Amino acid sequence: MIDIIKSYHKTKSEYQLFITERDVFEDVKRLTNLKTGEVNYPITAYQNGVSVLIDKYRAFIIGYLKNIHRCISKGYMHQFENLTFSDSLRAIKNLKSYMIDSGETKISKISYGFSVPTKKAGKDLIKMNILMHKLNYYNHNKKKKKNIELKEFEYTNYTIGIYASKKKLGLENFLSINLTLSKSLELRKMGILNVNDLEKKEKLKLLFDFFMLRFNEIIIVDNYENVKGKDKLSLEKYLSNRYWESFNTQNGRKAKYREKTKFNALILKYNLNKEKLNLESELRKAFSVFISN
Repeated sequence: MIDIIKSYHKTKSEYQLFITERDVFEDVKRLTNLKTGEVNYPITAYQNGVSVLIDKYRAFIIGYLKNIHRCISKGYMHQFENLTFSDSLRAIKNLKSYMIDSGETKISKISYGFSVPTKKAGKDLIKMNILMHKLNYYNHNKKKKKNIELKEFEYTNYTIGIYASKKKLGLENFLSINLTLSKSLELRKMGILNVNDLEKKEKLKLLFDFFMLRFNEIIIVDNYENVKGKDKLSLEKYLSNRYWESFNTQNGRKAKYREKTKFNALILKYNLNKEKLNLESELRKAFSVFISN
């Protein structure tokens, strides 16, 4: 399910005239030099889940599909409720009404993911079981939201994040897994260039496959209190981020691969992947529900 789409118009000056000289947005904010009449940037606008940011170089249009859907349906939406494909189409159609020509835009960022039910509290999964991504420790906790437990793994082209509610509002047994593609490189490989491509099921299937590829790189290990002896010591070693950092040299790559193989073998030996398999199953189920409704 797509949550955020950030696009930019090919012709910035044309779009600037579009929103400043027509009644596209009810309120457009800009700074003007009172003496020269020169417009200073940025120019901003927000309405019904769509925001615009125009700087000196580009005109960005950002669509928050859940917010757009709420405005269209005028109804309440559960925090961990996913949009359907039909909901998404309606939201994208609304987003396109704030563009001159949707085919003349380029997507620069997408936030994509699903909320799924969990067998144990999502916040506990994040704290105790969701440990690393590609053997990398989570690298920041920028948001530090009071009522959200989260871990994020940030890379050059994407960020994968896992979020859960800390409050007991009937949301504790839910988890949101989100992939933000912050550059268009991977999107171009999938043939996703503008918002029109996000109305095609075959493109969304490619996006989901890429999402699952990144999800499967998350290291999720069940509680291992029943593991004893040398195997427990090995597990504790493998679950340490510092241990894997010691291999981060060119000469350590082969040794790191061998140790990773041993780590995976231990997980399989003691069936410590049940939580991950459950999440994978729920994500595939969520996509199936999304694409068929």
